[in-house]
Amino acid sequence: MNKFALITMASLFFTGQSMAVDFVKLNESVDKEKAAASVDTDKLQESVKGDEIDYKKAYDSVDKEKADKAIDKKKATEALFSE
Repeated sequence: MNKFALITMASLFFTGQSMAVDFVKLNESVDKEKAAASVDTDKLQESVKGDEIDYKKAYDSVDKEKADKAIDKKKATEALFSE
Protein backbone atom coordinates (compact mmCIF):
# COMPACT_ATOMS: atom_id res chain seq x y z
CA MET A 1 0.00 0.00 0.00
CA ASN A 2 1.44 3.38 -0.87
CA LYS A 3 1.88 6.22 1.61
CA PHE A 4 -0.87 8.31 0.01
CA ALA A 5 -3.48 5.59 0.48
CA LEU A 6 -2.32 4.81 4.01
CA ILE A 7 -2.45 8.46 5.09
CA THR A 8 -5.87 8.92 3.48
CA MET A 9 -7.30 5.86 5.22
CA ALA A 10 -5.79 6.85 8.58
CA SER A 11 -7.14 10.39 8.37
CA LEU A 12 -10.62 9.11 7.57
CA PHE A 13 -10.49 6.60 10.41
CA PHE A 14 -9.31 9.05 13.05
CA THR A 15 -11.57 11.92 11.99
CA GLY A 16 -14.65 9.77 11.50
CA GLN A 17 -15.26 11.13 8.01
CA SER A 18 -17.14 9.14 5.46
CA MET A 19 -15.87 8.75 1.96
CA ALA A 20 -17.70 8.93 -1.33
CA VAL A 21 -15.51 7.37 -3.99
CA ASP A 22 -15.92 7.92 -7.71
CA PHE A 23 -14.50 4.58 -8.85
CA VAL A 24 -14.65 5.51 -12.54
CA LYS A 25 -12.54 8.62 -11.92
CA LEU A 26 -10.23 6.65 -9.63
CA ASN A 27 -9.74 4.06 -12.37
CA GLU A 28 -9.06 6.83 -14.89
CA SER A 29 -6.38 8.30 -12.60
CA VAL A 30 -4.10 5.33 -13.34
CA ASP A 31 -2.08 5.05 -16.55
CA LYS A 32 -2.46 1.31 -17.04
CA GLU A 33 0.52 0.96 -19.38
CA LYS A 34 2.86 2.70 -16.93
CA ALA A 35 1.43 0.71 -14.03
CA ALA A 36 1.95 -2.57 -15.86
CA ALA A 37 5.50 -1.53 -16.80
CA SER A 38 6.26 -0.97 -13.11
CA VAL A 39 5.86 -4.70 -12.32
CA ASP A 40 8.63 -7.26 -12.83
CA THR A 41 6.36 -10.16 -13.79
CA ASP A 42 9.10 -12.77 -13.32
CA LYS A 43 9.64 -11.66 -9.72
CA LEU A 44 5.89 -11.50 -9.18
CA GLN A 45 5.44 -15.06 -10.42
CA GLU A 46 8.26 -16.20 -8.13
CA SER A 47 6.31 -14.84 -5.16
CA VAL A 48 3.58 -17.46 -5.68
CA LYS A 49 4.27 -21.05 -4.65
CA GLY A 50 1.20 -23.26 -4.89
CA ASP A 51 -1.42 -21.78 -2.56
CA GLU A 52 1.04 -19.53 -0.74
CA ILE A 53 2.08 -15.99 -1.58
CA ASP A 54 5.26 -14.36 -0.36
CA TYR A 55 3.89 -10.85 0.02
CA LYS A 56 7.35 -9.33 0.53
CA LYS A 57 8.51 -10.73 -2.81
CA ALA A 58 5.30 -9.58 -4.48
CA TYR A 59 5.76 -6.09 -3.03
CA ASP A 60 9.40 -6.05 -4.12
CA SER A 61 8.40 -6.95 -7.69
CA VAL A 62 6.99 -3.43 -8.12
CA ASP A 63 9.24 -0.50 -9.05
CA LYS A 64 7.73 2.06 -6.66
CA GLU A 65 8.98 5.10 -8.57
CA LYS A 66 7.47 3.88 -11.84
CA ALA A 67 4.22 2.94 -10.09
CA ASP A 68 4.06 6.37 -8.47
CA LYS A 69 4.43 8.03 -11.86
CA ALA A 70 1.53 5.94 -13.18
CA ILE A 71 -0.96 7.75 -10.92
CA ASP A 72 -2.43 11.19 -11.53
CA LYS A 73 -2.58 12.13 -7.85
CA LYS A 74 -4.81 15.16 -8.34
CA LYS A 75 -7.42 13.07 -10.17
CA ALA A 76 -7.11 10.25 -7.62
CA THR A 77 -7.64 12.67 -4.74
CA GLU A 78 -10.68 14.16 -6.45
CA ALA A 79 -12.06 10.66 -6.97
CA LEU A 80 -11.57 9.73 -3.32
CA PHE A 81 -13.31 12.81 -2.01
CA SER A 82 -16.05 13.21 -4.59
CA GLU A 83 -19.61 13.79 -3.45
